[in-house]
Amino acid sequence: MADHRACKVWITPAAALMAAAIVLAGCGQQTQSKSQQESRLKPLAMLYGQYMGQHRGQPPQSEEDFKKFVASQQGFLKQFGITDPAMLFISERDGQPYVVIYGKAQGPAALGGQPVIAYEKVGVGGKRFVASQLGAVEEVDETRFKELVPGG
Repeated sequence: MADHRACKVWITPAAALMAAAIVLAGCGQQTQSKSQQESRLKPLAMLYGQYMGQHRGQPPQSEEDFKKFVASQQGFLKQFGITDPAMLFISERDGQPYVVIYGKAQGPAALGGQPVIAYEKVGVGGKRFVASQLGAVEEVDETRFKELVPGG
């Protein structure tokens, strides 16, 4: 019986440590703003990456090719609550179409080690969202934007 109690003593601290690790791991994911998490740019960038994955690492060559691909991904769109694929290409913040880079993305590797593949045309308050093909989204000021998107 004493052995049974000793076992309980060890399980309780282990469970507490496990719970603490889970809670702390979740805290790191709260660094994105709510608008970033709800942005259409993230799923758009993720679809860009999926396109590349299904086309031997090649990015879409044109807006038409990419829009056809996006429209064919109904299951993915449904997961993000997107009923009209065309709306995915419009920023909720500035109301402008996202600028999507077709063909080979240029510029320094930044977001998740990848170059920017899409960004807000205007943004809000002097800041724009930019995205990589891995779905990383970051809000940047004009100085950082010019570093990430030369000529953008």
